[in-house]
Amino acid sequence: MGEVSQRMIRVLDNASIDRIAAGEVIERPASVVKELVENALDAGAGSIRIQADEGGTAALTVEDDGHGIHFRELPLAFERHATSKIVSAADITQVGTFGFRGEALASIASVSRVTLVSRVADEEFGGLIRLTGGVHERREPAPRNPGTTITVEDLFFNVPARRKYLKTPPAERKAIVGVVTAVALAHPEVRWRLVCDGETVLDLPPVESLTDRVRDVLGGEVTAHLARFSREEGGIAVGGLASKPTYTRPNRTQQYLYVNRRPVRSPALAQAVFQAYRESVPPGRHPAVVLFIEVPAPEVDVNVHPAKTEVRLLLERSVFSLVLGALRDGLGLRDAPRPTATPDLPAALAGLAAAEGDYLRHHFGSGDDDSGQGRLFGAAASVPAEPADADGPVAEDAPLRSAPFWQLHRTYILTQIKGGLVLIDQHNSHERILYNEAKRALAEGAYAIPVQQLLFPVHMELTPDQVQAFQIHKERLGELGFVIQPFGGQSVLVQGIPSSLRNWEDGRLLRDILDDLGEGRDDPNADDEALLASFACHGAIRAGALLTLPEMQNLVDRLFATDLPLSCPHGRPTLIQFTLAELEKRFGRS
Repeated sequence: MGEVSQRMIRVLDNASIDRIAAGEVIERPASVVKELVENALDAGAGSIRIQADEGGTAALTVEDDGHGIHFRELPLAFERHATSKIVSAADITQVGTFGFRGEALASIASVSRVTLVSRVADEEFGGLIRLTGGVHERREPAPRNPGTTITVEDLFFNVPARRKYLKTPPAERKAIVGVVTAVALAHPEVRWRLVCDGETVLDLPPVESLTDRVRDVLGGEVTAHLARFSREEGGIAVGGLASKPTYTRPNRTQQYLYVNRRPVRSPALAQAVFQAYRESVPPGRHPAVVLFIEVPAPEVDVNVHPAKTEVRLLLERSVFSLVLGALRDGLGLRDAPRPTATPDLPAALAGLAAAEGDYLRHHFGSGDDDSGQGRLFGAAASVPAEPADADGPVAEDAPLRSAPFWQLHRTYILTQIKGGLVLIDQHNSHERILYNEAKRALAEGAYAIPVQQLLFPVHMELTPDQVQAFQIHKERLGELGFVIQPFGGQSVLVQGIPSSLRNWEDGRLLRDILDDLGEGRDDPNADDEALLASFACHGAIRAGALLTLPEMQNLVDRLFATDLPLSCPHGRPTLIQFTLAELEKRFGRS
């Protein structure tokens, strides 16, 4: 039977139980904010103010004007499984509030120092209670208007293993902004204010419509691209705002999903959004969506995850179909063709039976006509010089200066070498060039990239996540050639951009970079690689862009001046070679 374990089974002490429970509910400061603002909403608050210091790791305060807590019930509020939301197990299937387990305050108090001041309207004075590590230290009367203020300090002070896994203050601050933004979008009737390290990050007055709240949070530029959608069937209602296919983002940071006004993560709902737009947006791009689903309480299980961030829908297939249909109908997506990276080839190549000279002039012309009609490559030109002397693989120091160039499908540059031909990917190549130039500029620690001053400075409204990313990386962005000044609130003024960029598009490039940097990246020094990769990818010439002969020549010259010309920063090849032997084999030549 093997060795008999000498360990005895025993019941854990209350302190250990509380800390284990806290680990399930409280992962980081943003988890504390989520639990406390949900309590405030359940208390009927019409105004909620959140203050965070050092990303919430030093102190967090949530203040509301809700119903408050009776003085005699203050100690009870911090007991595990003490709640005013449900009475029995049967109530769980009918729960209509955010918090109902009675674990949040007990879990928070067990791993921090908590001070709570609260007053109900029918009591003359409020009350104060203070706990450290879950131990009651003080309870006494205290003045306050009706409502509750709770301050959480030194989170995880008694759980060093958990505290050391917290991210940097900027990263924790970003997570808090994300939590407050998501909840504020679902409650436009509530006044929200978020202050981080003394700076007002969000100040959202109560508004009457979702559109107004989305405009306040995401900005007018985004809202202008949104359309309403809605559908109701079988007691399930779906509705919200979603962007037209003309507005997309490089990630899903502007997709907010709610079930009964609870922000949730749901692969099924995310997949429904993807399927609705699948034929309408390019690969790698994502729409902005604020999606609300209302279902009867018995048909949704909000008890799946300790933090209640995931839900299980009883009629998941029906909800999926409803969301898919509502989005397609509301935005007219049913018959929309999927955008392609390159234009279609001409329906037929006229002049195939013409003389060779006419054919070449027709299909491999000077490239002055940028319509791409009647030409095989969309742009073509040749240089009257001897072919390159390269045999076999292209040498890393060979710029192909003397070869003729053609642009194939406005995506690839085709050129010949003595041993065959080479196809160069214009996007991957330009990405490598921009990456190396930007890396050199950051290494030099100086503003080495030439700046193109904009004739008319561009005013941009950023999302809260984009504002956080800008504040973290603004010095590095400046070194890359962006001249950007804060312009109050969530706005910035762009006065200059790197002169080497081709895809500014009135700010879309900067938004894409900030979106990338906002995805869990928080250290402006340790994360230079992420900044460089995003800058190079979004700033490079795109597939489908027409290039002139000088532009193709310049691109090839600059590519072979880099240290790694054969691949882009993501490891994709910049060029592919076809040898004469390969071509002869394909054509059946011996």
